[in-house]
Amino acid sequence: MSMDDIYAQLQELAQCGDPTFANAANFVGQITSQAHQGQMAPSELIETLQDVQRQISIIQDMSQLQYKEKLNTIINGVIAIAGAV
Repeated sequence: MSMDDIYAQLQELAQCGDPTFANAANFVGQITSQAHQGQMAPSELIETLQDVQRQISIIQDMSQLQYKEKLNTIINGVIAIAGAV
């Protein structure tokens, strides 16, 4: 997964119509962009993204599971890229 793929998927999720996941996608996009621009250390990005994952892990609503899975996949991609830096 490339950064372009990640940003495209975040943008798609931000327009999903579910406010919880739209807000989460926007937040993940913002902090990922900040880290990409050097405004945040990779370790700080990873910690923040893991916090987001913990927060969304409590969502059990079946109608939101596809968004939850997608956001987790995106976050794991960003973490993998940030960890490689």
